[in-house]
Amino acid sequence: MVEELSGPHVGYLGLLRRIASHWRLSLIVCVGVAAPVAVWALLFLPKSYEAVAAIFIEDPRRGSVSTLRDWMPAGDASYQQAVLRSRSLAAAVVDNLPQDSMNELIRHAMHRDYVLAGQNLIRRLLGHEPVVFSPQQRAVRELLTARVRFESLPSGEVEIRAIAYHPQVAKDLANTYIEVLQSRSRSHIRDEARATRQFIENLLAQTKANLQEAEESLAKHQRGGTLKLPERSSVEMAQLAQLESNLADIQASEEIAKRRLAGLKGGKDSAGMPGRAARQALSERLAALEAKLATLEEKYASEHPLVKSTQAEINELKTALAAPPSISPGGRSAIRLTLGPADQAAVAKQVADAEVELASLQNREDVLKQRIARLSSRLSALGAEEWETSKVLRRVETHRSLYATLSEKLGTARVQEQGEDRGLRVIDRATLPLGPNNAPAKKIILLGILLGFGLGVGVAGVIEYFNQPIETEDDVFDATGLPVLGWLPTIAGHQPTTGVEREPLNLVNGSIPDTLPVEGCRSIRTSLESLNGSRKLQSIMLASAGPKEGKSTIVLNLAWVFWELGRRLILIDADLRRPSLHRGLRCPPQPGLADMLTGNVPWPRAGQGIREGFVFLPAGSTGTAKPGVLLTVAKLRGALELLTSHADLVLFDSAPVLAVADNLILASLVDGVILVVRAGETQRHDLVRAKDLLEKAGASLLGVVLNQVSPRETRRYYGRYGDYYGSRDGNIEPWWQRCRFWANKRTGVLR
Repeated sequence: MVEELSGPHVGYLGLLRRIASHWRLSLIVCVGVAAPVAVWALLFLPKSYEAVAAIFIEDPRRGSVSTLRDWMPAGDASYQQAVLRSRSLAAAVVDNLPQDSMNELIRHAMHRDYVLAGQNLIRRLLGHEPVVFSPQQRAVRELLTARVRFESLPSGEVEIRAIAYHPQVAKDLANTYIEVLQSRSRSHIRDEARATRQFIENLLAQTKANLQEAEESLAKHQRGGTLKLPERSSVEMAQLAQLESNLADIQASEEIAKRRLAGLKGGKDSAGMPGRAARQALSERLAALEAKLATLEEKYASEHPLVKSTQAEINELKTALAAPPSISPGGRSAIRLTLGPADQAAVAKQVADAEVELASLQNREDVLKQRIARLSSRLSALGAEEWETSKVLRRVETHRSLYATLSEKLGTARVQEQGEDRGLRVIDRATLPLGPNNAPAKKIILLGILLGFGLGVGVAGVIEYFNQPIETEDDVFDATGLPVLGWLPTIAGHQPTTGVEREPLNLVNGSIPDTLPVEGCRSIRTSLESLNGSRKLQSIMLASAGPKEGKSTIVLNLAWVFWELGRRLILIDADLRRPSLHRGLRCPPQPGLADMLTGNVPWPRAGQGIREGFVFLPAGSTGTAKPGVLLTVAKLRGALELLTSHADLVLFDSAPVLAVADNLILASLVDGVILVVRAGETQRHDLVRAKDLLEKAGASLLGVVLNQVSPRETRRYYGRYGDYYGSRDGNIEPWWQRCRFWANKRTGVLR
């Protein structure tokens, strides 16, 4: 005997298939969850509005004069993009927002920091002080986490999308971001140009002083007497002067490249401390902003965005000057930014380019020094006085050339300082949103649908996981160890009604001798005949674990297929509680087995002839009969001996084994018992319990008949033999033929 498994035996492909069969349940659960969520999202979710502004960020050095481009510190689009996502910019925006917009950020927050709330709860339980943010800090967190996002477009534009519960607040958020960013970008670029100008002015003043000194020295030599150099020496002297001028120019460019590289790497000099020039630039910038603030306060109120933006910059500069800051060579405070991967890659590329540029300048410097050394060695043959005169002449020519170059670059730097802002372009300012933003509601509805679908599938999965129906021959063998004698497909056509009028299906008749159901019954008959060779099978009972398994249908049609072989056959309805065979055969329900067992009606009169050699014994008078009293061993043994003496085969229909124990005694007396299993309905544990009860009663189990096998399984195994067996009542038509049938039915065309 095969013991019942302790855990669920699950075929996962079959489990998925059965879950899919519960699509109606899944759909109901999905709708039941998604519908309330959708109603809440559409009717009760606060309306939000989205305002969109577009800007274009470009390299501020693009379009600059080539001579100035080499002198400008680093300041490209990656820096601006990092500023967009920085906390310092968000804080400046909060400072410049109108009071109504500020109040909405604080009082109607979209972002809920549940992690912080949980941490504060734990702190309170432990007796510690919770973390509390100021209103401005809460507003900054709200901006960064929920209210504003930046989308980079393939065209190079950046969209600033601001969300708020009021359209005016959304517009204010987007436009304030633009105003603050413009102010910072303009100030940043001009500060860089100013730093470049100041650096060139310092170099120019130093060069001018050196030039004056060289000219005075030359004048002294000329007053002392005129010394004419040889023509060849004069040419070499001119070449040497030109080389020294080029060397001075390259050394100046090299110094600027070093400053730019230091700015990219953190803005500190070789000693690791901010330079004096940088702090001086900050001080000058602070003085200029304070003068600007005084002018603005005369024109505007203190709540005006320009006034608040200028005041915020002044506060930042004061903080930078008060604390030990990290100052870049351009004179601006190094803002701590969180760069994304793309921005980090851009900055790394700038550092690499600056290092390559510095290495190139150093190589050019080395080459020039070598050429100067060679020319100097040629002129060493001159006398001492000639050599001194040549040195003075070279110094004068070198400083004159450098002075001219620096003067030209200084003029370009001044033009750049007073020029327009090339770092940020405003494409579109935000306007009042025309209607609410439906994206949050759509997102919540979609989440509700996904949650409902997942819950529906989960419920169906839990049901089917513990359901464990018997579906295939392998399931039968794994559960019971019994062979499958045969199977019958699901039959389309007349269905039995409920109540007292229900009738079992009569599948077999002479008009359709070649259908799959008929061949299924004949296959069961063949299996029983093969068993009859090893044991005598003159009486067989069909049993099932529960009701509506189909045993009455199978026993009726087994009787037909045995009768067509010419066997003398008696069909007995032993289900004294709910008899049904008489309705399928259109016979009166009494007299029958109950009358025969009570002795009221003898055998010949209790039976009803259906065909020649085919006798049907109905249940009889079951209204007053008590099955527990009638179905005893003595009465059943005597009746069985009498019936088998008048027939070659006696077939019994019986009551469900798990429902009542009426037929367990009969099962122990007959030659064999067949268990009927309804595919997809009979549960594994029910089948195992029924088998155990029959074995304990002493029944001889012959095997199992699998009834109402699904059309999918039928087509899977026998679909290509449909033309051979015939498709009527076999339910194995291909899907395209079934679709054609329904199409013809809809259009009124009959096949």
